[in-house]
Amino acid sequence: MLLMIMPCNAEPRGVSFSDYEIYSLSDYKTQAKPDKSVLKPSPRNAINDEGMGGFFISNTADKMEPGQMVLSSRYKYHELTSSRGTSFHSTESGSVSSFETSINWVGDWAEWAITVPLHKWELSAPRTFGGYASENSGLGNMKLGWKATYLRDHSYYRFAYGAMMSITTGNPDRMLPAGSKNSDELKLFGCVTTNETDRASANLELGTIIDSEGEDDRFLYRLGMSYEATEHASIIGEIAGEVLGGDDKDTLDLVIGIRLAPTSTLTLELAYYRNLRTYRLYGWDDQLQAGYTLKW
Repeated sequence: MLLMIMPCNAEPRGVSFSDYEIYSLSDYKTQAKPDKSVLKPSPRNAINDEGMGGFFISNTADKMEPGQMVLSSRYKYHELTSSRGTSFHSTESGSVSSFETSINWVGDWAEWAITVPLHKWELSAPRTFGGYASENSGLGNMKLGWKATYLRDHSYYRFAYGAMMSITTGNPDRMLPAGSKNSDELKLFGCVTTNETDRASANLELGTIIDSEGEDDRFLYRLGMSYEATEHASIIGEIAGEVLGGDDKDTLDLVIGIRLAPTSTLTLELAYYRNLRTYRLYGWDDQLQAGYTLKW
């Protein structure tokens, strides 16, 4: 640092620091540290259907700003068309409307989340379900989630891992057509998110779901891509599958959608699901989703 000492006047007097002024040629302004994070914030950063940071379904290793609360809600609608891979008869039909609300707390090293779903369904499939024709509405199975986000950045990717518990709440028997189950489930997962280009990122999630009754234990995989079309819009595509065992007992869904971030705290989303393979008790072909994520 270069210093210049200048006398305040030219008259010879006793030396005093008050007689001098010190000038510095260095800049005392605090320089902001460059953002060295591999995964930059973008419109893709929002809450998934498990209440944690991710794409529409997948968990990702993206980090949200710590010390904030995140609120997210999603509306989903699909028509029921099959059971265990067998299509309904032509005279049978049904539909499910779901409204999910998630609250996520972002800590310094992890996320904690809770998701509460409300469902409304109607079903008229007497030949498939032996006289089953009814409708109902109420609380579905709540989800409690935790995801570790403290793992360091690598050259172009980041890892994360976590767990999610699905708890039987309300009356699960009355919400079976909406996807609720009579048993608790524990999901253990790990994911890696990579920075492919300045605008594109990829994500892979692998995990297992352990059923409390030991009947529906299964392996899951999620593969997703995100492209930042503009500063405020991200296009997201996902492949989401679950494998129960042999004999084609698996599901596979294709998801494509867009997230819009008009501000740094609000994200809007719209997604379309297409079922490619199904082994659901109450199966569907297409699903629509709309929602938002609000950070504060």
